[in-house]
Amino acid sequence: MQVEKLFNEMPVFETERLLLRKLSLDDIQDYYEFASDPIVSANTLWDRHESLEDTIKDLEYATAKYESRQAYRWGIVYKPLNKLVGRTGLISWDVRHQRAEIGFALSSQYWNKGIMTEATREVITYSFEQLDVNRLEGRCNYNNIGSARVLENVGMKFEGILRQQLKIKGEFIDQKMYAVLKSDCN
Repeated sequence: MQVEKLFNEMPVFETERLLLRKLSLDDIQDYYEFASDPIVSANTLWDRHESLEDTIKDLEYATAKYESRQAYRWGIVYKPLNKLVGRTGLISWDVRHQRAEIGFALSSQYWNKGIMTEATREVITYSFEQLDVNRLEGRCNYNNIGSARVLENVGMKFEGILRQQLKIKGEFIDQKMYAVLKSDCN
């Protein structure tokens, strides 16, 4: 797995409707709009942003993960409005085993429009073709129908339930595990 290539290239992806680019502190206002939505944060480890300061801290955290080469998040810009509406990216990896995990969040105003599927397909293609990833994983809460649908739409296969795998907002939550292999895409 060639993680250094990701950080050296800082890839930007463009689809018909979307521009995927590295997140930055310039994204504060648009990022706050979706991160402050209680519907968006309901199924996440992070709490709803209650102020721009919360958003700044989150973007600084993403920047620190980037600088330490532990994660790479792309901002999803909806081109018709030139507006950041979410994020997708590689939130962790295991170089030795050529495995990475995808994570994403999207403004609820843009749910059910195929935007997250469109964006995440770009990350998957890049990961397999350029980073030499063999396995990409994605997890979602057992009851998160929308995220499960995205993972299925990008070609991931349901592998099982990870019982009480995460403690989210004080409650242990089962996670659905999905994965796609490089050989699945050939």
